[in-house]
Amino acid sequence: MSIAQVAPSRGVAVSGRITRIGLAMVGAVLVVAVPYLIPTQMSLLVTVGIFYLACIGLTPLIGQAGQVSLGQTLFMAIGAYGAGLLTLRWNWPTVLAAIVLALFCGGLALLFGAVFLRLRGYYFALATLGLAVATASLSTAWIAVTGGPSGMVDIPSLNLFGYEVFSDQANFYLLAVLGGLAAWITTNLRNSQTGRALAAVGNDAIAAGMLGINGSRYKATAFAISAVTASLAGSLYAFYLRFFSPEIITVTVAFSIVIMVAIGGSRSAFGPLIGAIVIQGVPQMGQTFSIWVPLLAGLVLIVVMTYFPAGLWGAISNAARGLRRSVPADLKEQ
Repeated sequence: MSIAQVAPSRGVAVSGRITRIGLAMVGAVLVVAVPYLIPTQMSLLVTVGIFYLACIGLTPLIGQAGQVSLGQTLFMAIGAYGAGLLTLRWNWPTVLAAIVLALFCGGLALLFGAVFLRLRGYYFALATLGLAVATASLSTAWIAVTGGPSGMVDIPSLNLFGYEVFSDQANFYLLAVLGGLAAWITTNLRNSQTGRALAAVGNDAIAAGMLGINGSRYKATAFAISAVTASLAGSLYAFYLRFFSPEIITVTVAFSIVIMVAIGGSRSAFGPLIGAIVIQGVPQMGQTFSIWVPLLAGLVLIVVMTYFPAGLWGAISNAARGLRRSVPADLKEQ
């Protein structure tokens, strides 16, 4: 390869790196400014951040491995109720409780994955749906642990380095950091050898196996990642509300999480954020309108899957790339 060929490629790489750094800086400024720009919507944004954390972990599993999991509410329940039990009954530090429960859920997902991930297509989705149904039933019936239909109350707020994360603004900033970290991890995973192996398994598991790729192991890893982020989301939700009840982890919520990922797009870090904003933001339009949220979510999902299979963020990205390509051609014609 000649120097003339190497120089442009390096220039493109440097330009791309500068662009990413610039976008990251703009994003950081926006995150800092949001609580001051829309202070009345902070509660909504905290909820969006929590569900984004629950959704982003699904992107490797759905977007690359091609497996749909409806079991996020199980890991959210473990993270939430577990955090309440550890902090209320055994006086664990809140941060330690959240971390230990996240690691526990990751290990539990590996165990479930050893069985469930042998299933293909919608059979895996049905198996995880069983987890969601069992979670909803247990959270209501297991009164001694969960508090039953009334829920678990007086859960302490998150205490981070001696600072109580109590206000909406503090929770928003914490979730922005954790969401950004999760987005960075899943994006790097997607571009790594593991991500390419997951994509190969998702496209053709038999062909991937013939190439020596252990599909079950890679899919179990993706399932474990989704469990870790869901558990953290559940713990943070419990610390934020200081309360947790079965209404937060119904089967409908399990479907809603997958719908958030599908609407926004499962192959990018921004897709689940768009989906979470849409699904969580619609009920804010009014109590009467919120009754129609499931119907609206279903209709939006049908339209997106039919006309924008890459999700709303994928459609936006494709439109932006098409616009960039068309600009030089237009200038040449002039």
